[in-house]
Amino acid sequence: MNKQKAILILLFLIPLLLALCIFGPFLLFSFVDSSWYYSEEVDIGSLDYNSALTNAEKAGYEVEGSWPWPGNFSGFEPGDVPEVRGRFGSAALVENIRLNYNEKSELMVIACENDSGTEAGTGTGTCVAISNLSHSDPESSLQLSEFPPDFWMLEKFGLLFGLDENASEMYLEALKKAAQNQTWDAEIQVNESPDFPAAYAYLENSDDSSYETSLGINAYPTEVFLKDGKRLGSVKYFVPEAEVVTYDNENRYIVELDASGKLRLEIVMPPGSSGDTIPEEEYRTVFREIFEELGLDPEAVDSFEFFHSSSRIW
Repeated sequence: MNKQKAILILLFLIPLLLALCIFGPFLLFSFVDSSWYYSEEVDIGSLDYNSALTNAEKAGYEVEGSWPWPGNFSGFEPGDVPEVRGRFGSAALVENIRLNYNEKSELMVIACENDSGTEAGTGTGTCVAISNLSHSDPESSLQLSEFPPDFWMLEKFGLLFGLDENASEMYLEALKKAAQNQTWDAEIQVNESPDFPAAYAYLENSDDSSYETSLGINAYPTEVFLKDGKRLGSVKYFVPEAEVVTYDNENRYIVELDASGKLRLEIVMPPGSSGDTIPEEEYRTVFREIFEELGLDPEAVDSFEFFHSSSRIW
């Protein structure tokens, strides 16, 4: 009798398992699938990035992303350079400055971690490095013959840090000494922060400039300056970005913004909503309310065009 029951159970389970294998994924996706709306990136102009994120937290919104505010990224203040502030916003920082001697050799100033052993010395410092692409062995020291001429180095130290000739000579000697104990390039840490307005004025004495953006985790804009067809130098910028998130009727509303004023909007509907829609005026009203809470112009929502999509795959 037990054997007959086992056979009957198996005869019942086998078709059931077969049906689950065939139709189970479709049933699962019917619950997992969702609809969403998204916009292309729109530049709404100048905004107070830090203030917008402060307002977001005060309003109870979530602030997410790789650039929570403020200041978990390092760099130099651009100072009074209207071209940079106008393009990237008041929260942008300068990550590095490169001055080229020729197509192979360059002097770089970069924000780096202070290597002082004292508590007062911790934080962000300034590192200066000289490199030469003609130096082919990464395991060997940079030779003094691979340095740019002393007069060029002294001039650039004075430009970058506002130093007199004696102070510039001290830093140059320190850099040459560091080269003997390092490989590939030579680097030292200095006490001064760079005079970015002075460096930028030097780079602006060029024939042409353009912006390039690398891909991946270091996708920060780099402004490149050319003179007589050759690279005079470049500046790499940090432009903070974040996501502001809130919910309305179980729909996840997302505002992606960066310090330069570029925004992208998105709505992710709950699982099982594939094919569902939200009336346009309804979701635009929600975004207008979010903009108002952030201190942005609510009417700017009208400049976004929304697209509807679904994650259904069959």
